[in-house]
Amino acid sequence: MQLLCQKCVASGGVTLSPGDILRRVFEAVASGILLAGGPGLEDPCEKDSTDAAATLTDQEREVITASAQHALRLIAFRQAHKVLGIDRLPPCSAFNSKSNNPRKRRRDGSESNVVDTGDGKKDKKDREKVTGLANPASG
Repeated sequence: MQLLCQKCVASGGVTLSPGDILRRVFEAVASGILLAGGPGLEDPCEKDSTDAAATLTDQEREVITASAQHALRLIAFRQAHKVLGIDRLPPCSAFNSKSNNPRKRRRDGSESNVVDTGDGKKDKKDREKVTGLANPASG
């Protein structure tokens, strides 16, 4: 198991989070790396090319591969708690609250002559100052 995890992490090329590592290990096993006709896991401690999973029967290899495929589906549909055998974690309130999103900039009140029209465009209030009317079409 350690050999499989090490190979998955080393082949990533970038620093991976623990969740990404878990998914990557399941992806490797689900792809059929342990199956009889697959590439297998070469044991780096042996002189000759030796499959580290050589003691597994064909039936065990197929069961492990099918289980990894099922676990990968659960992870993809945000049900990793079922794979890990833990209770579902409560949703983080910081990600669910749209009004308290720390990634968005707060509206700055210093630009009092610019109005947000709601469609992403800003309109100056110069017409109101010049004509004295809020809506130029009504006058």
